[in-house]
Amino acid sequence: MKKLFIFAALSFMFVMFSQTSAKAAGLFYTNATYPVTATGNEVKELSTLKKGTAHSTNILFLVEIGDAGINTAAKNGDIKKICYIDVNERMVFIFWRKVTVNVYGE
Repeated sequence: MKKLFIFAALSFMFVMFSQTSAKAAGLFYTNATYPVTATGNEVKELSTLKKGTAHSTNILFLVEIGDAGINTAAKNGDIKKICYIDVNERMVFIFWRKVTVNVYGE
């Protein structure tokens, strides 16, 4: 019975830790920003780009609320031509996770 409990606990932990998508994941806390893609659209001045954001929040890997899609972020920033995309992921162990997608463009 003890071996079964240990196996179940390790399996549960493996599943929980495999759910993170951060490129740089800490065991208990993560606050990382990383690029997703650049489109190759020419940018003359970075300060003139518009920024659109979209986010989703996850609680205990049981409930996910929000829309962190690229299309949603572009609509929120009124962006027609996407130049590049960043993702910020904040996570506290398996208790709370927030993913924010930032889209930059014109």
